[in-house]
Amino acid sequence: MVSVLFDGQCALCRASADRLRRADRRHALALLDLNDPAVLGRFPQVDAARARALMQAVDAQGRVFSGVDAWMLAARELPRWRWLPPLLRLPGVHGLAACVYAWVARNRYRWNRGQCADGSCRLHAR
Repeated sequence: MVSVLFDGQCALCRASADRLRRADRRHALALLDLNDPAVLGRFPQVDAARARALMQAVDAQGRVFSGVDAWMLAARELPRWRWLPPLLRLPGVHGLAACVYAWVARNRYRWNRGQCADGSCRLHAR
């Protein structure tokens, strides 16, 4: 099983996790909110600061994947998404996807302030 750690305080991240959940008909993914203290306690190999910056995924061997690589790991578990990892491995595509992912991750709170009723998005926006 692949454990996917996402930022449950982020509307965009929650929507992405929901998309993965709907696609995961075989229940191969454990989608976990990294803001739950038990989650980071369960995965001591995950760097909390990095996990708050980029989605993290942990494979069955305990290896940690970040950002685009985490998406690739999750996609390999979803039959209808298995086309994504080979595409992202094409020359130049992985680097471009990583840059785009990092840009989206840095700006995710800024774009979702209106969906953040308790104002916590404002605390995270840089």
